Amino acid sequence: MTECPTCGADPCVNPSFCRACREADQRKTHKSRWYVYDRAQLDGTPQPTVEALMFSLRSRGTSALEESSTKRRLSELSEQQLHEICGRLQRLKPAIARAWTSDEIIVLVDTWNKHHA
Repeated sequence: MTECPTCGADPCVNPSFCRACREADQRKTHKSRWYVYDRAQLDGTPQPTVEALMFSLRSRGTSALEESSTKRRLSELSEQQLHEICGRLQRLKPAIARAWTSDEIIVLVDTWNKHHA
């Protein structure tokens, strides 16, 4: 026999109870992930929108800031998300894309200030 991963007994003292506990733990873990995702939405724009913005900025540089979709995504960012994006753009690896200069970051921040709700 093998030790029960829930109660630790060998054999399990109450298999149906331990199975119910494991299922409840799985549901709890699943809800916790959604809580984190919902929390991100309350603190700024959802992460998929942030990643779409990063893709456009990484691909097209400051010229992407003239596109309406980029302006919309940028305007939805919280200040904290803006700081994170600035850091990510400055730390880009050459194999992925060219890292942004300080001047380009200033253009990004100015655009955010202009369009931020």
